[in-house]
Amino acid sequence: MSRAMLAWSAAWALVAALACVRLLRASNHSEPSISVKNGYRWLAVATVCLAVGATVHQTFGGLIGGALPLRLADLISLGALPALVIGLATLTSDLPGPVRSAPRRGRLLREHGGMATAATTPGMAVDSCLLVGALFVIFLVTLYGPDYLHGHIGRAAFALALIRPLADLIALGLLLRFVVRSIRLTLPAVLTIVALAIGDSLAVADRTAGRVAGPGTQAVLVVALVLLAVAPATTSALARLARRPGLVRFVRSDNSWSSPATIAALVATAAAALLVAGYTLIGHPLWTRPLAAAGSVVVLLLVARLAGLTRQASAVAEAAQESDWMFRALAATASDAVLICDLVGTIEYASQAVTEFGYAPAELTGKRLADIVHPEDRPAGIRAAITGLRAAAGTARFAGRVRGADGSWRYVESTISRYGAAGEPARLLITSSDVSDRVALRRQLTQLTFHDGLTGLPNRAYVEDRVKDLARESGGGTDRPGGQERDQDPQLLAGAILVDFDGYTAVNDLVGHAGGDLVLAQAARRLRAAVPPSATVARWGGDEFAVLVSSDANAQEVIDLAERLAGLIAAEPFSVAAKEITLTVSVGAAVAVDGQADQVLGQAAIALAKAQEAGVGRVELFAAVMHAEAQRRLELADDLRRAVAEHRLEVEYQPIVELATGRMRGVEAVVRWSRNDELVPLAELLAVAEESGLIGGVGEWALRQACRQVAAWRADGLPIGLSVSCTARQACGPGFVRGVIAALDEAELPPEQLTIEVTERVLSEGPPPAAADLAGLRGKGIRLALDSFGTGHASLALLRRSAVDVVKIDSSYVTGLETDPTLALLTKSIIGLALDLGIEVIAEGVERPEQRARLEEMGCTLGQGPGLAGPLPASELESMSASQAADQAPDQAADTPCTAAC
Repeated sequence: MSRAMLAWSAAWALVAALACVRLLRASNHSEPSISVKNGYRWLAVATVCLAVGATVHQTFGGLIGGALPLRLADLISLGALPALVIGLATLTSDLPGPVRSAPRRGRLLREHGGMATAATTPGMAVDSCLLVGALFVIFLVTLYGPDYLHGHIGRAAFALALIRPLADLIALGLLLRFVVRSIRLTLPAVLTIVALAIGDSLAVADRTAGRVAGPGTQAVLVVALVLLAVAPATTSALARLARRPGLVRFVRSDNSWSSPATIAALVATAAAALLVAGYTLIGHPLWTRPLAAAGSVVVLLLVARLAGLTRQASAVAEAAQESDWMFRALAATASDAVLICDLVGTIEYASQAVTEFGYAPAELTGKRLADIVHPEDRPAGIRAAITGLRAAAGTARFAGRVRGADGSWRYVESTISRYGAAGEPARLLITSSDVSDRVALRRQLTQLTFHDGLTGLPNRAYVEDRVKDLARESGGGTDRPGGQERDQDPQLLAGAILVDFDGYTAVNDLVGHAGGDLVLAQAARRLRAAVPPSATVARWGGDEFAVLVSSDANAQEVIDLAERLAGLIAAEPFSVAAKEITLTVSVGAAVAVDGQADQVLGQAAIALAKAQEAGVGRVELFAAVMHAEAQRRLELADDLRRAVAEHRLEVEYQPIVELATGRMRGVEAVVRWSRNDELVPLAELLAVAEESGLIGGVGEWALRQACRQVAAWRADGLPIGLSVSCTARQACGPGFVRGVIAALDEAELPPEQLTIEVTERVLSEGPPPAAADLAGLRGKGIRLALDSFGTGHASLALLRRSAVDVVKIDSSYVTGLETDPTLALLTKSIIGLALDLGIEVIAEGVERPEQRARLEEMGCTLGQGPGLAGPLPASELESMSASQAADQAPDQAADTPCTAAC
């Protein structure tokens, strides 16, 4: 053996050993599956067969090795081919097997980082044979024929020499079914067989010429062994490459012309035909008989494949027709309208359900979608169509309006998807359902949710929602709940105005609730007509209205508008049930500062409360001090609740005395509350109790306490009476009469010793049931007094109409007796009229002796105030009474009851 032979043998042995180690190590790795492990082991067997066969050829002669056409060493090398085929079959056994998919469908597959196909069919066998035959013709023309014609070997020996390259080609054809499953697993083995086919073809030339295999053959064998050695590494590298985004191949089933196997076979056949034609044209000698035989086989295989493809095309066309028929039958029975359009939007098919829109199917065919879709919805429709055409997107949804045959716009919800067989022009499949009734119902619900049914104005929910939008500087868009202002351009908020009717409950009592609703409807029309078009008028609730002023108005314009609205309501009476009703409103206004729109409604509410406290028909603008007062009211309300629950309220008694003698004739009970060691003023205490809803409980508790105390004093010989001052809300409460009677019965105090004090407003503006309740108490012997007379709008005629027993002149009149002649004249008139009517008069707020003397001159005999005696605890009042009794001679006790304020 020459040194060259030794060198090649050493190279084969080294590379083969390396390949076996790499393959066996890969097969023992923990990650691959069992099939991959076994596949690598079969590749290792193929490596051993190749290396042993090549070594035997080089080392031995005679029957075992040497340059003769076929020896035992060739059989050893041929054993590598079935090992390679079995190895690839094992490697790809876990991958998806043959599947017959519909030829109309393509598939997106991402199989182990390589190209994958849908299935293997019987047509692949023909493709494999056609590929082998074509390659054999190519090799026969380019290599085998010239070698035979110029060589010195018989036909039988040459046929034996062709066994190895022909076996390589057959193995390559068999591998075709595995290659389409996974490129990354089969690529190294396929390249190995290609190298073997090239090497064995070179060996044929050497053997035909009677030579020992040359260096080219030896080098190709080394390359084949190297490819097997790097098979595991190549597989891993291709897998990493496949994980990169975008490496998705669109492949078809092999039941089409674009199958990878068919393409490879046709390309090889075309190359063989061109090669034969070229050699014939240039006059190159050809081995005609084998070429004719091989060519005939290739032609027969090609005819068979073409016949199969023709039959398949016929089946595909028949299936497409059947599928189209089934689709149309299904579409005809569907309740949704089904359309098929081309990419331009021209309708090619319309189902019978389009009659729901007034169209006949034939009438829509040929029309463009753009002609029936609302112009505002066309951009959204185009975007949905583009999305539906994308293969990976599936379907797209579209909601919009389409024109019916009668010209009306119908609301539809549609799904859009790609339609059409593989290889055909893409079209759009659209299914649409008419949701106009659903949209109308949704709009109706929105109208009911965000609008007032009586006035038609937006309601409180709308206003609050809009203020939130304006606070985010987004304004009201057309996609928001309905309302005339929502169609405006986005604006900021300049201010808010709250309007509340004064004494509106009297309207319901006068003309009934239906008449009261008519008043509110008229008021809504007046307010809407008086505000700028950019402003929003809403019914805030009950007899309250809200006005949102947009940013095109300044602060002064907000104030002017508030005053104008107050004057508008009071200027003209409302006509209801043949009656003219004059009403006033209290108005609170707030101006948005630095875009703080979210606070302006709360500020307007605070200003409205301030206006209502000040009287009727008042307009108040929110100021920072109001916020502090409102905060204090909230804190007082919370503390008052705790004080009531913990029994921390007290009752003190302010004497009512004879102005002439100073003798105590009765007491007025005053509720006292010390908060953090600070006495809360009575007026503020009562206001907080009313706002928080605690006035009923506080008033009833004070009445019971005072009745028990006065009853105890009378039992001890102190002949005094008691009066309870009740607020409007307390006197109009449903349990008021029951509570008064229960307090008297519990204390066993005679009814004639109790006087109920109410303001002028309760008698003049209060509801008739409240006046009837007070008259009922008076009928039981309880006396009735007008408290703080002269501060309201009632005239002296009220004294003539009202059945009262006592009139208490407000302290403002007493204070001005010495300085204001008009007040002095009014005071004298009140006292004179009351005495003429037999009504007892008590002057409030007496501070100085001069006032006391002037009142005596006018005929007022009783008074109370700081100058006479302030509110005292029960124990101190008893001491004062005892001191008076010691200083004055006993007089006959006057049993005339006096008043007590609670």
